[in-house]
Amino acid sequence: MVAMNVMNMMVPHEEQLLDFAGVGRWVNQCAEAHMRDLVSDAAITGAALVRHLDDARFACLRALRQLLRALDAERIVIGFISPDGAFLHEELAWAQGLAPCGESERVMSCAPFQDALQGWLDSNRPAACIGIDPGSVARHDTPCDYLLMVRGEGEAGARGLAVIAAQLRNPVDLEFAEAQAVSLLIAEYCRRRDQLKC
Repeated sequence: MVAMNVMNMMVPHEEQLLDFAGVGRWVNQCAEAHMRDLVSDAAITGAALVRHLDDARFACLRALRQLLRALDAERIVIGFISPDGAFLHEELAWAQGLAPCGESERVMSCAPFQDALQGWLDSNRPAACIGIDPGSVARHDTPCDYLLMVRGEGEAGARGLAVIAAQLRNPVDLEFAEAQAVSLLIAEYCRRRDQLKC
């Protein structure tokens, strides 16, 4: 029987905490990288389906469902921010649970977070994660802590700027590549939408 030197195996409590903190950071980094991959895959696959399937609305709703899962969002919509930045006009929506999904004519006021939204609209950033204050009246329309906005490619049209907006419990900072993938989905939706309206 081999005797074990227990004293040599003991690790100071502070070192254990440092080790656990390092593991926690590593796990978070892996989870974030996985989320980014899922977002890119969902958006690129969705854009291809919207382009090639006969039923563009079905294809876009499927893509929104996949993005909802990838972002761990409560609700996600594709629509247009009015030219004055005051409203978000929804067209398609997907949500968790028993909330209604599909075509949407809901109009959401952007007034409670107008400054943050306008700052993003005036920038060239493809995406922004806007915090929703717990006491804000925006909670009535957007019962979430953060609103992730991704803009479509190109200039705003007569209806305004095409966007995908996701209601989140935790902040998500999309990198340029993921935001561009989502922008591609928006562009394909707008292209097919214009064709269907003709």
